[in-house]
Order: sequence, then structure tokens, then C-alpha cells
Amino acid sequence: QATGYNIKVSTSKDFKTKNLVRNAFVKNNSTFSKTFAPLKSGKTYFVKIRAYKQTKSGKIYGQYSAVKEIKVK
Repeated sequence: QATGYNIKVSTSKDFKTKNLVRNAFVKNNSTFSKTFAPLKSGKTYFVKIRAYKQTKSGKIYGQYSAVKEIKVK
């Protein structure tokens, strides 16, 4: 019953603001992929995602997923 998803991409596991590369909202709950470009080749990134539901008073967020480590080819 999510309205959409919030995806964060960072260069560090702790997702501090200075290391945050992307913070995207997917506003369609039937979208199953999201492309982030340009990311640097050979660099490692960390990704986490959470669902949200839009209400009249704002967004209600679920918990973040486990952090996934991704190395760009």
C-alpha cells in the first residue's frame, strides 16, 4: 500500500550528508527500477530504500532496508 519509495545513494555506509550522492523519490509504486547517472566507474556506493505513503498531512515513512554495497563497473 505504499505510494512510492525513497532511495538514498552514498559513498559511505553511514549516509552522512557530505557523502550523500543521490536522494531520489520514486512516486509510482509500480516502478521496479531506478537508474542513477552519472556514477563514477570503479567506485563503491551504498544504497538503502524505504517505502512511504502520502497522506493529507504529509508522508509517512517505513523503515529503511538493509544497506547494499554496489561497485560500479
